[in-house]
Formats: sequence, structure tokens, C-alpha cells
Amino acid sequence: MFSGLSAAANGGMFLLAALVIGVAGVALTRRADMLADRTGLGEAVAGAVFLGVTTSLSGTVTSITAAAQGATSLSISNALGGIAAQTAFLAIADITYRRANLEHAAAELTNLVLVRC
Repeated sequence: MFSGLSAAANGGMFLLAALVIGVAGVALTRRADMLADRTGLGEAVAGAVFLGVTTSLSGTVTSITAAAQGATSLSISNALGGIAAQTAFLAIADITYRRANLEHAAAELTNLVLVRC
């Protein structure tokens, strides 16, 4: 579909898509936090269910499509790359967000059980 476009046009489309994803991600995080508060499920469930499922959709579709087209290496590397990227972003967030230690916050009981008693 985009193979006829120049590298600059493809790069521009990539940057535009990244901007849209960034803006939507901020809005999605705010909505998930609001849902966590209104439903009483807590941030652990909202993060794991609402944000986790939503942000994994594109990678899941990409891996399934690549596998269906016979590009198994692309399918597996997409999944592994997604895991590596999310781990790197979590490390960056832990380094830059100094108000809380994310490693210790993640060890809360609600994050481990995902059920609020």
C-alpha cells in the first residue's frame, strides 16, 4: 500500500501516527484513571484490563496478520519487540518519575491479586 511512497513520505506518516498515538495514549490514561475511580476497581485493574488490552490490540493484530501471511519471523519478532519496548518504557518511567518508586508500587497486593476485597 505504501511501497510506492518515498522514504520521506513514509517517515512523515510514521511521525504523524506516532503523534496521534501519543495524544490518544494520554487521553486513554486519563479515562482509565477516571474509570478506576468511578467503578472502584482500582488502578491495578484499570491498568491491566483497560490499558493493557487497548494498547495490545495493534500488536496483536499485527502479529496475527503477519502469521496469517506466512511471515512467522515477523510475527514472533513483533511480539518480542513489543515486550522489550514496553519494558524499556517502564524503566524510563521509573527513572524519570521521582514521586514514587514504580517497582515498589507494582508490588502492592492489589496489583498482584487484581481483586479488591
